[in-house]
Amino acid sequence: MRTAFVSGMTVLALACAPAVAASGGTRQDGSAGESAAAWRLARVNTLPGDDVLDDVTVLGDGSVWAAGHRVVNGRMRGLVQRYDGRSWKVIPGAPSYELNAVTATSNRNVWVFGHGKAARWNGRAWTTLSLGGAFSATDADATGARDVWAVAGSSTSARHWTGSSWRSVRLPARAAAVDAYKAGDAWAAGSRGDRPAVMRWNGKSWALMPTPAITLPAPGASAYLNDIAVLGPRNVWAVGGVTWEGANDEGDDVTYNRTLVMRWNGTSWVASVGAANAQPYTEVEPDGSGGVWVVQGSWNPALWQVTGSAWRSVPLPRKAGTEAVLFSIARRPGTATLWGAGFTVPQGDPDDPSANGAFWRTR
Repeated sequence: MRTAFVSGMTVLALACAPAVAASGGTRQDGSAGESAAAWRLARVNTLPGDDVLDDVTVLGDGSVWAAGHRVVNGRMRGLVQRYDGRSWKVIPGAPSYELNAVTATSNRNVWVFGHGKAARWNGRAWTTLSLGGAFSATDADATGARDVWAVAGSSTSARHWTGSSWRSVRLPARAAAVDAYKAGDAWAAGSRGDRPAVMRWNGKSWALMPTPAITLPAPGASAYLNDIAVLGPRNVWAVGGVTWEGANDEGDDVTYNRTLVMRWNGTSWVASVGAANAQPYTEVEPDGSGGVWVVQGSWNPALWQVTGSAWRSVPLPRKAGTEAVLFSIARRPGTATLWGAGFTVPQGDPDDPSANGAFWRTR
């Protein structure tokens, strides 16, 4: 993939989508590069019934928390799992609804989110609180026990936990993802109309950040951001896609997609839109070495480790005869270890109900 980066608020068109390398890695300019860090399949659940993991977070002590849902005998309930560095455990008494997001500041302060609700694990029991019936969190992040943020992709308001209650806070745009960088400084990404939007919390209110004007590739196209990662005050990544409906050469209605990357250098944003039809980027996370990991798509996704201008492809491993879905990745603070969560299903049979929650990790 070749990209011409220009300073200021300029839209950058990619010459082509990233090409997947069979081995080693592929740079943005197409030349061979050093191998990126490898991922491995760490665990596939063997729980009764059907289970899916939607989100994952990792604490500094290496504890991994994941949330999703399971279906047993036709009944759905929430699923929360923890890895303590030695063994896996299903946390008892999880909420009786599907869980879409999880964040934690300690093993005694874990929040999970479902439609209109948030539940907190204090190390012994769950407490459920209302977020408003129409608010369905898509992402959450926290800097401490008294500073937790949750956003919903369909809402122009966020929810903020202050230590005693959840407060509704107005947003200038819809936010699908949030990264609480430090107390009083949080970032969110999503869309405003048919354009991508980035917002920043200054401790008192959310403000829309100026972003490049993007030329959409077709009438009716919309550009949006799915995730955001703050590496530092002068290094922020946001990823997403551009989507529109059109007709192919046979006249059939199809959905077209292109990738979208935006990066903040402390002064201005630089944006790049893919030139070829490709799955949007869904996740971005610091790699612990000055670069980022980017996930492209969720069903058998492409993984990219970005260092400087080099994009190196890495396969997502899975057992023979299965398909893999990766919904979320998270880094252990202070390290280059990342965890991913999703599920696997038997290959070639999308109607097979035997989905099994799955975890991946680097290093």
